[in-house]
Amino acid sequence: MTTWTRVNGKLDLFLDDAPRLNAAGELTPPLFEEPLRIESWNYAQRTLVHHTPRARTMTLQLESSGREAVLPDDYYTMQGIYDANNERWWRPVNWEPGNVRLSDDDSERYWTFAGRLYLEDTIDVTSTDLTLYYWAHYPDVTYTLDDGTVDTYPQSIIYTPLWAEPALAHLTACFCEFPKEIFAADINQYKIRVDSGNPLQNPRQQSALHHLDMWNRLIGLFPPTRLEAVG
Repeated sequence: MTTWTRVNGKLDLFLDDAPRLNAAGELTPPLFEEPLRIESWNYAQRTLVHHTPRARTMTLQLESSGREAVLPDDYYTMQGIYDANNERWWRPVNWEPGNVRLSDDDSERYWTFAGRLYLEDTIDVTSTDLTLYYWAHYPDVTYTLDDGTVDTYPQSIIYTPLWAEPALAHLTACFCEFPKEIFAADINQYKIRVDSGNPLQNPRQQSALHHLDMWNRLIGLFPPTRLEAVG
C-alpha cells in the first residue's frame, strides 16, 4: 500500500518529467500534467484488476427478505461467503439446462447477477453472520478541477501490489502518450513523402507501443490470481 504522492514522484523520474528550471530560472511546465497522469494511472489499475484484483471482505447486509443483498461498488468477482454461525462456506449455484428452481428452496447456495447477491435459503437477518469474501477493483486516484486549477488529493491511497509498479508505470506512460500521438497523427496527414519518412511514421506511436510491450513482458513474469470461488 502506498500513496499517489509517492507514485507520482516515481513517475517524475520514470517519465523524465521532474520539475526543472529553464535558462531564465523559470519553472518549466511538465510534459505530462498531473490530471493526465492520474487518469492514465487509473486506466492502468483497471487493466491490472483482470490479472491481480484486490482482496476484500465485508459483512453482508441482507435486505428484509433475507434472500438478497446489494454487492459493494468495487465488487469484481466472488471468492466466497462464510457462515460463521454454522462454520461453513456457502456453495455457488450450479445451474444446468433443464433444472427446476423451487421458490421455497432452502439450500445454502448463492448466485450473483447485475450487482446483486441472491441466496437460495431464507436467512434470519437479525441473527445470522455472513461474511462476503470477494475480489475488488482498485479505487481510483481522485482530483477536482476548480477555476482552471488542479486540486489533487496527494494522500490518495493506492492498493496495487508493489511488484506491479514497474509494469503499471509502463502502462501509465503508454496512456500518457495518447494525446500527443493523436496530435502527431493529425499533423502528419499534411506531410508529403520524402526520403526521411512518410505521413504514417509517428514516433509517439512507437513510444506508446514500446511501453505497451514492456507492460506485457513485466506482467507476464507473474502468474495471475486464481479466481475460483470457494464452495
